Amino acid sequence: MKAEASSPQPGARNGFLTELRLAASFLTILPVIDDRPASDEAVAASFAWFPVIGFAIGVALTAEDWLLAHVFAQVLRSVMIVASLVVVTGGIHLDGLADSADALGAGRNRDRALEILRDSRIGAFGATAIFFDLTLKILALATLAGGRRYGALIIAPTLARFDMVMVGLGLPYLRDSGAGTALVGGHSIGVRRKIAVILLLIVCGMILSPFRTVAVLAFSIAQIVAFTIHLCYRAWLGGVTGDLIGACGEIVEIVVLLMMSA
Repeated sequence: MKAEASSPQPGARNGFLTELRLAASFLTILPVIDDRPASDEAVAASFAWFPVIGFAIGVALTAEDWLLAHVFAQVLRSVMIVASLVVVTGGIHLDGLADSADALGAGRNRDRALEILRDSRIGAFGATAIFFDLTLKILALATLAGGRRYGALIIAPTLARFDMVMVGLGLPYLRDSGAGTALVGGHSIGVRRKIAVILLLIVCGMILSPFRTVAVLAFSIAQIVAFTIHLCYRAWLGGVTGDLIGACGEIVEIVVLLMMSA
């Protein structure tokens, strides 16, 4: 989570474009944000647009894959697409997955787990998690072709960013400050309505897709996985951090790609 919520102040930015730019700045390395401060309300509302940014990432990956198909074989394209996903996100969610995996090594020692989550170094568990994350994504994509491949490239990042929002709802943020405090604690009724509308659009898109059966199944499994992760975070640490939220996104992304390739 790269941006931080700012205190209300004169001239703070609000509005749809501000929210969308903030969402893009959280999830990508694209230089879409300006130097003017954003209001706390805009930061909180920006999280509702996470799935939209995920959808945009998926469309970009699909376009890249179509272009690469004129030159490279399917397996090589799969490696390049996964690499592009890491680059465009700055590897921030992979880092979150690695830190979360290392923290799991602390077992039920909550203080030690939180200390590991604050540590930027990657340990054995973290390196293993990154290896399996990238390997599973590449192998899953390598089995997909045609419209189903393009569908997976769009659905996986969209649902991953949607569940990054959902996993933190109702849980306290385990940091004193940062944008995550807005994510888990700053949702007004208006923000929740935006999330509900986007969820409805996602479901409608799944139902209307040419591979609706596997898409709806992937969506359903992803929500079960995200809810299970939510319960685990609650029992394990009693809340979430940006690393834990990013780890959820990575896991959901893998699950969706595996389901689409089944």
